[in-house]
Amino acid sequence: MVTRRPSVVLSALFLAGALLSMLPLRAGANLVSLFGDERVGTSGGQFLRVPVGARPIALGSGATATIAGPNSIFWNPAAMVKQRERHAFVVNHTEYAADMNVDHAAYSYRKASWQFGVGLGALRSGEIQRTTEFHPNGTGQTFEANQFLAAVAASRALTDRFTLGATLKFLQENLDDFENRGIFVDVGATYRVGYHNARLGFVVRNFGTDLRLNGRPPVTSTTADQWQPFSAPTVAVFGAAYDLSVVGQRRWTWSMDFSHPSDESEAVVWASELEVGGGMLLRGAYRTGIFEGGFSGGFGLRIGQNGRRRPLSLDYGVVDRGSFGVFHTLSLELRR
Repeated sequence: MVTRRPSVVLSALFLAGALLSMLPLRAGANLVSLFGDERVGTSGGQFLRVPVGARPIALGSGATATIAGPNSIFWNPAAMVKQRERHAFVVNHTEYAADMNVDHAAYSYRKASWQFGVGLGALRSGEIQRTTEFHPNGTGQTFEANQFLAAVAASRALTDRFTLGATLKFLQENLDDFENRGIFVDVGATYRVGYHNARLGFVVRNFGTDLRLNGRPPVTSTTADQWQPFSAPTVAVFGAAYDLSVVGQRRWTWSMDFSHPSDESEAVVWASELEVGGGMLLRGAYRTGIFEGGFSGGFGLRIGQNGRRRPLSLDYGVVDRGSFGVFHTLSLELRR
C-alpha cells in the first residue's frame, strides 16, 4: 500500500482552496462574495482598516494566525504572546494613496505569561485644495484631513497552546474644522494544533460605537441639523497556518484568512512565506473578493550575530490596489 505524507495532503488542500475561491460562479461573483457590495460606504473610521506593517501587507493582510511581535496590537492581540524577547519595538511607514503618508509605531513587553503593548498611528493628508461647485479648480484655500490612533493591548497564554488578547483603541479624525472621536475594542485568540506548527487565529476588530462629526454642517438649503452617524468598521477574521520543512530544513509557511467585514464583501487571503537562508524570507499573497489588484509580496531580513537570535528585522511589503496604485511599506523592528 502506498501512503501519502500528511504535509502533501495539506498542501494540496491549500492549493485547491485557493483555486476554487478564484473561480467565478457567475459574472461579478465568486465563492466568498456571499452578500454582495451593498454595504460599501456604510461605516466610518476607515483609518482603522488601513493595514499596518510590511510583513502583514506582503502576506495580503492575512496575518490573523501568523502575526507576531508588537504589530500584533493592530492585527490580533492574542498573538503578542509569540514574542520570546522581553522587549520589542517596531516602526512602520507606508506611502499611501494621493501622496498621503501612514505611520505606526508599537512597543510590547513580556512578563511571565502576560504580554503588554502600546501603539500609535497617524495618517497625514497634507494640504488639500478646497473646491466648490463655483470653483471646481480650487478656491485658493486648503484644508487637511488627518487621523490619529492610540492603542493599549494585553494578552496571556492560558495554556501552552491557547492564548487570549484584547486591544483598546482611541481614534480621532480631523476634517477641516470638524472632528470626531471613538473608542473601539479588538478581541482575539490563537490556538496551536500541534502538527507542523499548525495554528489557528480568530479576531474581532473595531467593535465600538457609531462615529459622528462634531458641530453643525455648513449651512445649505438641504443641510440637516447635525452630521449623519456612521457605524464602526467592525470585521471578524478567521485564520489558519502551518509550516513545512523544505530543502535544508528551511521553513515554508502557508496561511489562509477569511474575513467578514461589516461594510464590504467577504474575502479570502492565500499567503506563503519561505525562509531562503541567511536571515532572508520571501513572501507573496493573493486576496479574493476585490475588483482590482489583489496581489502582494515582499521580503524580510533578520539581522544579528551568528549563533544568536537575530534582534533586528527589516521588512518590505508592496500591494497592488488597482486604480489607487501600488503601495509600499517599510518596517523596522528591534527585539532584546
